[in-house]
Amino acid sequence: MALEIKKLRVYGDSSIMIYQTQGKLKTNDEKLKPYQEHLEGIIKNLKEITFEYLPRVNNRFADALATLDLMVECSLDTEIRSFLVERMCELAYKKSVNALKTDGRTWLAPVIDFIRERKYLEYSTMGEKKRLRKYAT
Repeated sequence: MALEIKKLRVYGDSSIMIYQTQGKLKTNDEKLKPYQEHLEGIIKNLKEITFEYLPRVNNRFADALATLDLMVECSLDTEIRSFLVERMCELAYKKSVNALKTDGRTWLAPVIDFIRERKYLEYSTMGEKKRLRKYAT
């Protein structure tokens, strides 16, 4: 496996998809069969894989990860650092949040700049430009 991942925890809100990923159920949809076979090949290379079912009403974490996935563009040579996810047992507004990027500006600053000047950041990808236009509307 290119990323050398050995342990994986999978969160999902579809028990059918979890069972299919575990190999307990096979998909009948011809379009999905290649994906299931590919997943089975990946799973064989893992030392440990666990699945956690999240009922749809409790899957804010899965929704956040899906949103994060849509926001991040990377290529095969991109270095991806792992990150620690902590469960919060109190409301987020009661905690302070560091929303500054490395340049000292908030994540929202490029959106504000785009609204004011209609200019993209110098090295913006097409996806980042699309997101800026979306957030600016």
